[in-house]
Amino acid sequence: MQQIIKLVQEAKLGTEKVTKHTLLIDDKQQEHGALFFIEVKGKNYKILVPPPHHVALLQEGGPTYQQVLQHKEAMLLK
Repeated sequence: MQQIIKLVQEAKLGTEKVTKHTLLIDDKQQEHGALFFIEVKGKNYKILVPPPHHVALLQEGGPTYQQVLQHKEAMLLK
């Protein structure tokens, strides 16, 4: 995760809003978090923020790259 944060800082994307994300919802309409798609230098990374933490990020009008990557509950998916 630290490497991705460093790449975002080098590309000066930290203050830009993450434009691609999706909510993880099961067949019973329960939310299981949000998946954020971050592209840096031609590579795509998937960052999962579990519930209930994803709600606060999405209520602010969409999180920035830094907010997603530095969230204490964020997980990098491979």
